[in-house]
Amino acid sequence: MENRGLIAVILATGLIHLATLSLDMEWLNWVFKLLPMVLIIALAIRSKGTGRGGVAYRRLIGAGLVFSIGGDALLLLPDDPWFVFGLGSFLVGHLFYVAAMATRWLTPAAHPGETATRKQEGFAIGFTAGIMIIAYSLTMGSRFHGSIMADESQSGLWIPVMVYIAVIGAMGWSAIMTRNVLAIVGALLFMASDSILAWNKFVGDVPVSGILIMSTYFAAQLLIASSIAGGETKRIRREESASAAHNGIN
Repeated sequence: MENRGLIAVILATGLIHLATLSLDMEWLNWVFKLLPMVLIIALAIRSKGTGRGGVAYRRLIGAGLVFSIGGDALLLLPDDPWFVFGLGSFLVGHLFYVAAMATRWLTPAAHPGETATRKQEGFAIGFTAGIMIIAYSLTMGSRFHGSIMADESQSGLWIPVMVYIAVIGAMGWSAIMTRNVLAIVGALLFMASDSILAWNKFVGDVPVSGILIMSTYFAAQLLIASSIAGGETKRIRREESASAAHNGIN
Protein backbone atom coordinates (compact mmCIF):
# COMPACT_ATOMS: atom_id res chain seq x y z
CA MET A 1 0.00 0.00 0.00
CA GLU A 2 1.36 3.40 -0.97
CA ASN A 3 1.70 6.04 1.75
CA ARG A 4 -1.18 8.06 0.29
CA GLY A 5 -3.45 5.05 0.57
CA LEU A 6 -2.27 4.44 4.11
CA ILE A 7 -2.95 8.06 5.04
CA ALA A 8 -6.46 7.75 3.57
CA VAL A 9 -7.12 4.71 5.79
CA ILE A 10 -5.76 6.59 8.82
CA LEU A 11 -8.14 9.47 8.12
CA ALA A 12 -11.07 7.09 7.60
CA THR A 13 -10.49 5.17 10.85
CA GLY A 14 -9.97 8.43 12.75
CA LEU A 15 -13.27 9.79 11.42
CA ILE A 16 -15.02 6.57 12.44
CA HIS A 17 -13.71 7.05 15.98
CA LEU A 18 -14.97 10.65 16.07
CA ALA A 19 -18.36 9.57 14.70
CA THR A 20 -18.77 6.79 17.29
CA LEU A 21 -17.55 8.63 20.39
CA SER A 22 -21.09 9.05 21.69
CA LEU A 23 -21.92 5.34 21.36
CA ASP A 24 -21.74 3.32 24.56
CA MET A 25 -19.71 0.51 23.01
CA GLU A 26 -16.40 -0.02 24.78
CA TRP A 27 -14.92 -2.39 22.18
CA LEU A 28 -15.67 0.08 19.40
CA ASN A 29 -13.95 2.86 21.33
CA TRP A 30 -10.87 0.70 21.91
CA VAL A 31 -10.60 -0.45 18.29
CA PHE A 32 -11.04 2.90 16.57
CA LYS A 33 -9.00 4.88 19.05
CA LEU A 34 -5.99 2.58 18.78
CA LEU A 35 -6.26 1.51 15.12
CA PRO A 36 -5.42 4.96 13.67
CA MET A 37 -2.30 5.03 15.87
CA VAL A 38 -1.26 1.54 14.73
CA LEU A 39 -1.55 2.76 11.14
CA ILE A 40 0.37 5.97 11.92
CA ILE A 41 3.18 3.85 13.38
CA ALA A 42 3.13 1.81 10.16
CA LEU A 43 3.39 5.08 8.19
CA ALA A 44 6.43 6.11 10.24
CA ILE A 45 8.09 2.74 9.65
CA ARG A 46 7.46 2.97 5.90
CA SER A 47 8.76 6.54 5.61
CA LYS A 48 12.31 7.04 4.41
CA GLY A 49 14.75 8.43 6.93
CA THR A 50 17.90 9.09 4.95
CA GLY A 51 20.48 11.87 5.04
CA ARG A 52 21.86 13.78 8.03
CA GLY A 53 20.09 12.57 11.16
CA GLY A 54 17.31 11.01 9.06
CA VAL A 55 17.49 7.46 10.35
CA ALA A 56 17.77 8.60 13.97
CA TYR A 57 14.80 10.95 13.47
CA ARG A 58 12.63 8.12 12.10
CA ARG A 59 13.56 5.76 14.93
CA LEU A 60 12.99 8.35 17.65
CA ILE A 61 9.64 9.42 16.19
CA GLY A 62 8.68 5.74 15.97
CA ALA A 63 9.55 5.26 19.65
CA GLY A 64 7.50 8.33 20.55
CA LEU A 65 4.50 6.94 18.66
CA VAL A 66 4.80 3.58 20.48
CA PHE A 67 4.72 5.28 23.89
CA SER A 68 1.83 7.42 22.68
CA ILE A 69 -0.31 4.41 21.80
CA GLY A 70 0.63 2.99 25.20
CA GLY A 71 -0.70 6.19 26.75
CA ASP A 72 -3.87 5.89 24.67
CA ALA A 73 -4.50 2.37 25.96
CA LEU A 74 -3.88 3.38 29.59
CA LEU A 75 -6.23 6.36 29.33
CA LEU A 76 -8.98 4.05 28.10
CA LEU A 77 -8.89 2.27 31.47
CA PRO A 78 -11.45 3.66 33.93
CA ASP A 79 -9.73 4.59 37.19
CA ASP A 80 -7.63 7.68 37.98
CA PRO A 81 -4.42 5.71 38.78
CA TRP A 82 -4.34 4.73 35.10
CA PHE A 83 -4.45 8.41 34.17
CA VAL A 84 -1.07 8.94 35.86
CA PHE A 85 0.43 5.95 34.05
CA GLY A 86 -1.01 7.18 30.77
CA LEU A 87 0.41 10.63 31.45
CA GLY A 88 3.80 9.05 32.12
CA SER A 89 3.70 7.06 28.88
CA PHE A 90 2.90 10.19 26.87
CA LEU A 91 5.63 12.08 28.73
CA VAL A 92 8.24 9.51 27.67
CA GLY A 93 6.86 9.73 24.13
CA HIS A 94 7.35 13.50 24.14
CA LEU A 95 10.94 13.08 25.32
CA PHE A 96 11.54 10.86 22.27
CA TYR A 97 9.97 13.55 20.09
CA VAL A 98 12.25 16.19 21.62
CA ALA A 99 15.27 13.99 20.91
CA ALA A 100 14.05 13.46 17.35
CA MET A 101 13.56 17.18 16.70
CA ALA A 102 17.03 17.87 18.12
CA THR A 103 18.61 15.63 15.47
CA ARG A 104 17.39 18.11 12.86
CA TRP A 105 18.19 21.47 14.39
CA LEU A 106 21.47 20.40 16.00
CA THR A 107 22.86 18.63 12.92
CA PRO A 108 25.77 20.64 11.44
CA ALA A 109 25.07 22.42 8.17
CA ALA A 110 26.75 21.43 4.93
CA HIS A 111 28.38 24.82 4.30
CA PRO A 112 29.97 27.44 6.59
CA GLY A 113 27.74 30.21 5.25
CA GLU A 114 24.65 28.17 5.97
CA THR A 115 25.89 27.55 9.52
CA ALA A 116 26.19 31.27 10.31
CA THR A 117 22.80 32.05 8.81
CA ARG A 118 21.11 29.19 10.62
CA LYS A 119 22.61 30.26 13.94
CA GLN A 120 21.32 33.81 13.57
CA GLU A 121 17.87 32.72 12.45
CA GLY A 122 17.78 29.95 15.02
CA PHE A 123 18.53 32.32 17.90
CA ALA A 124 15.74 34.71 16.89
CA ILE A 125 13.22 31.92 16.32
CA GLY A 126 14.21 30.04 19.47
CA PHE A 127 14.06 33.12 21.71
CA THR A 128 10.67 34.27 20.41
CA ALA A 129 9.14 30.79 20.48
CA GLY A 130 10.58 30.12 23.92
CA ILE A 131 9.03 33.26 25.41
CA MET A 132 5.63 32.46 23.91
CA ILE A 133 5.63 28.83 25.03
CA ILE A 134 6.83 29.68 28.54
CA ALA A 135 4.10 32.33 28.88
CA TYR A 136 1.46 29.87 27.69
CA SER A 137 2.73 27.10 29.98
CA LEU A 138 2.80 29.37 33.03
CA THR A 139 -0.70 30.64 32.32
CA MET A 140 -2.15 27.15 31.90
CA GLY A 141 -0.12 25.78 34.80
CA SER A 142 -1.39 28.48 37.12
CA ARG A 143 -4.99 27.79 36.14
CA PHE A 144 -4.62 24.04 36.56
CA HIS A 145 -2.85 24.47 39.92
CA GLY A 146 -5.81 26.33 41.38
CA SER A 147 -8.31 23.74 40.19
CA ILE A 148 -6.25 20.67 41.11
CA MET A 149 -5.32 21.86 44.60
CA ALA A 150 -8.93 22.81 45.32
CA ASP A 151 -9.88 19.13 44.98
CA GLU A 152 -8.17 16.94 47.59
CA SER A 153 -8.85 13.80 45.57
CA GLN A 154 -6.75 15.21 42.70
CA SER A 155 -4.12 17.22 44.56
CA GLY A 156 -1.57 14.42 44.09
CA LEU A 157 -1.70 15.01 40.34
CA TRP A 158 -0.26 18.50 40.61
CA ILE A 159 3.43 17.61 40.22
CA PRO A 160 2.93 15.07 37.38
CA VAL A 161 0.77 17.56 35.49
CA MET A 162 3.32 20.36 35.86
CA VAL A 163 6.17 18.11 34.71
CA TYR A 164 4.06 17.11 31.72
CA ILE A 165 3.34 20.74 30.82
CA ALA A 166 7.07 21.50 30.89
CA VAL A 167 7.93 18.50 28.70
CA ILE A 168 5.24 19.10 26.09
CA GLY A 169 6.28 22.76 26.00
CA ALA A 170 9.85 21.62 25.29
CA MET A 171 8.50 19.36 22.55
CA GLY A 172 6.67 22.27 20.94
CA TRP A 173 9.75 24.49 21.14
CA SER A 174 12.05 21.84 19.68
CA ALA A 175 9.60 21.28 16.81
CA ILE A 176 9.63 25.00 16.02
CA MET A 177 13.42 24.91 16.01
CA THR A 178 13.38 22.32 13.19
CA ARG A 179 11.60 24.88 10.96
CA ASN A 180 9.67 22.00 9.44
CA VAL A 181 6.02 22.90 8.90
CA LEU A 182 4.68 19.38 9.44
CA ALA A 183 6.55 18.95 12.73
CA ILE A 184 5.61 22.43 13.97
CA VAL A 185 1.89 22.16 13.21
CA GLY A 186 1.82 18.63 14.61
CA ALA A 187 3.48 19.67 17.87
CA LEU A 188 1.21 22.70 18.32
CA LEU A 189 -1.89 20.57 17.66
CA PHE A 190 -0.61 18.10 20.26
CA MET A 191 -0.30 20.94 22.77
CA ALA A 192 -3.84 22.09 21.91
CA SER A 193 -5.24 18.56 22.30
CA ASP A 194 -3.63 18.06 25.71
CA SER A 195 -4.67 21.53 26.86
CA ILE A 196 -8.31 20.79 26.04
CA LEU A 197 -8.08 17.40 27.75
CA ALA A 198 -6.55 18.90 30.91
CA TRP A 199 -8.99 21.83 31.00
CA ASN A 200 -11.92 19.43 30.61
CA LYS A 201 -10.61 17.19 33.40
CA PHE A 202 -9.44 19.76 35.95
CA VAL A 203 -11.17 23.08 35.26
CA GLY A 204 -14.54 22.70 33.57
CA ASP A 205 -16.46 21.03 30.80
CA VAL A 206 -15.43 21.96 27.27
CA PRO A 207 -18.22 21.66 24.66
CA VAL A 208 -17.69 18.67 22.29
CA SER A 209 -14.40 18.05 24.11
CA GLY A 210 -14.10 14.46 22.86
CA ILE A 211 -14.20 15.50 19.22
CA LEU A 212 -11.83 18.43 19.77
CA ILE A 213 -9.33 16.35 21.75
CA MET A 214 -9.23 13.38 19.39
CA SER A 215 -9.35 15.31 16.10
CA THR A 216 -6.39 17.48 17.10
CA TYR A 217 -4.60 14.46 18.56
CA PHE A 218 -4.90 12.28 15.46
CA ALA A 219 -3.93 15.20 13.23
CA ALA A 220 -0.91 15.93 15.44
CA GLN A 221 0.40 12.37 15.36
CA LEU A 222 -0.20 12.05 11.61
CA LEU A 223 1.70 15.27 10.89
CA ILE A 224 4.58 14.36 13.17
CA ALA A 225 4.89 10.95 11.50
CA SER A 226 4.65 12.59 8.06
CA SER A 227 7.47 14.96 8.99
CA ILE A 228 9.89 12.03 8.68
CA ALA A 229 9.66 12.17 4.89
CA GLY A 230 8.56 15.80 4.61
CA GLY A 231 11.54 17.11 6.53
CA GLU A 232 13.98 15.15 4.40
CA THR A 233 12.67 16.71 1.17
CA LYS A 234 12.91 20.18 2.66
CA ARG A 235 16.45 19.54 3.95
CA ILE A 236 17.68 18.37 0.55
CA ARG A 237 16.24 21.44 -1.18
CA ARG A 238 17.82 23.75 1.40
CA GLU A 239 21.22 22.11 0.96
CA GLU A 240 20.94 22.32 -2.83
CA SER A 241 20.18 26.05 -2.59
CA ALA A 242 23.03 26.60 -0.15
CA SER A 243 25.40 24.62 -2.37
CA ALA A 244 24.42 26.64 -5.44
CA ALA A 245 24.93 29.92 -3.59
CA HIS A 246 28.26 28.73 -2.21
CA ASN A 247 29.50 27.63 -5.62
CA GLY A 248 28.34 30.91 -7.14
CA ILE A 249 30.39 32.88 -4.67
CA ASN A 250 33.45 30.78 -5.40
